[in-house]
Amino acid sequence: MNRQTCNGDTTTPRGRTRRVVPMTSALYDVLRRMETIREGYVVRNFDGTPKPDGETDHVIARICRRAGLPVRYWHTLRHAFGTHAALFGVNPWRLQTWLGHKRIDETMLYVHVAEAHRRDIPDHILEVARGIEDPDRRILAMLGARGKTMAKTVVAASEVVTESVA
Repeated sequence: MNRQTCNGDTTTPRGRTRRVVPMTSALYDVLRRMETIREGYVVRNFDGTPKPDGETDHVIARICRRAGLPVRYWHTLRHAFGTHAALFGVNPWRLQTWLGHKRIDETMLYVHVAEAHRRDIPDHILEVARGIEDPDRRILAMLGARGKTMAKTVVAASEVVTESVA
């Protein structure tokens, strides 16, 4: 895992493309402390080899069930990220880069969905963004505040899953 300005940089081999995955500084710090993450893979087998995509879906589904959340898979979480980023006003061309879309019309689907469901952003999320000049850092802070409660629940559930597997 590499570090870029305020974003963590991890890559995916899908389509042989490299992607920058935006994340909050807090998430980056947590991932950096995990020894196996340093090569870019979050979910691994006990021997340290990366889990195939299908197996990682089983892991996230188990974490969701343990947390009492509806079962979601990685691709669903990716769509949720894209939609929330569009709701918070991420520039469509920036979002296109983050999501790794080759064509802007793919990304614009997220933007149109966000515009159709636009609501006021809650005050506690806006408060987190106050005083942050860089637009990317501001958006990441807002996305981090949006997911903070759910992230704590998922982390707690993942610890239970890890303990039960070990």
